[in-house]
Amino acid sequence: MAGPWGTGPYKLVEGSSTPDKRSDRVVLEANLAYWNPTRFPRLQRIIFDNTVSQKEAVEIVKATEGQVDLVTGLSPLETLRVAESPFAQVVKNRGSLTTVLGVFNRRKVGRPWHDVRLRQAVNYAINREDLIRYATKGNGVIIPALVPVPGFGYDADLAPYPFEPTKARHLLREAGSAEGLTLTLIASEALQVQATVVSKMLEQVGFTVNLQILDGAAFNRKTYLGGLDQPPEHQPWDIALTAFVDGANFPVFGVYRSFALDGYNNWGIADEKLHQLHDAVLQTIDREQQQALIRQMERHTHAQAYFLFLYNPIQLYAVNKAVAFVPYVTMLNFAETGVTEQHWSMRKQKASTPE
Repeated sequence: MAGPWGTGPYKLVEGSSTPDKRSDRVVLEANLAYWNPTRFPRLQRIIFDNTVSQKEAVEIVKATEGQVDLVTGLSPLETLRVAESPFAQVVKNRGSLTTVLGVFNRRKVGRPWHDVRLRQAVNYAINREDLIRYATKGNGVIIPALVPVPGFGYDADLAPYPFEPTKARHLLREAGSAEGLTLTLIASEALQVQATVVSKMLEQVGFTVNLQILDGAAFNRKTYLGGLDQPPEHQPWDIALTAFVDGANFPVFGVYRSFALDGYNNWGIADEKLHQLHDAVLQTIDREQQQALIRQMERHTHAQAYFLFLYNPIQLYAVNKAVAFVPYVTMLNFAETGVTEQHWSMRKQKASTPE
């Protein structure tokens, strides 16, 4: 249908974007009839260019101005180069609702990951501080379970698994794997560095790791229960490293529903207590009570080591130095974003205005 559409600060006037398809170009224009003067649009036009790859966009914003003003999903490894650019700066969002975690394949033939001692051994084997330092240049916060630090129901009193390689080896022996265990660790290209670091840490406590880095589509065919390339019990991987964004900031509908209850990423967890706590959350509208119940879910999931718990990443953006970008926790929102007089568009407008 023809536009423009939108009742917020900006109206969609060109293109479309859905979870499975997006146009090459999406254009928003200022809604001059917007009802809220405190959040009145500060930009005349916003263009999303979907023809430029993320890698290309980073190079452009670092080296020039006039084509790319903002790049989302900046790699931590690129932050120094962006910070040294005469045109760009790094903007950080410490309110990210993303969780980086490892999923155990409890559906695999033989079901080795039904043994809590093996899952705990994996968790004790990881030096999370070093992982964040090496893989993200410090742009992450250790979390004890699934809920990210700014998330609804985060439990600040729950201690993360400590790095205890001796305990990891002891648990391996208890589980009958004194000679170590061979496992396959898979990850998408976006988490290649993290997966490489995790694999080395697991090898140091006695695991033999077959690391496989897959493109996004291939990774989904191995892990998304709604579109597998072979039955779940025949999937050969043992641990899948992944990231999940809880856009609604309500874990019982987000990360828990997806990975631990009845979602398309539940790889064999059938836990009646989690289901009871989930139901209890939905049976009350008291926000404090909901958070208390979610924290019980966190503590139970942590004790059972249902996942390899890792960290909550800090979101990174490469932004033109003349753009005043204000990142939001749950979505890309430009309500408070504007440009300075030094922005290329402002200079161009002044140059074209007759005196």
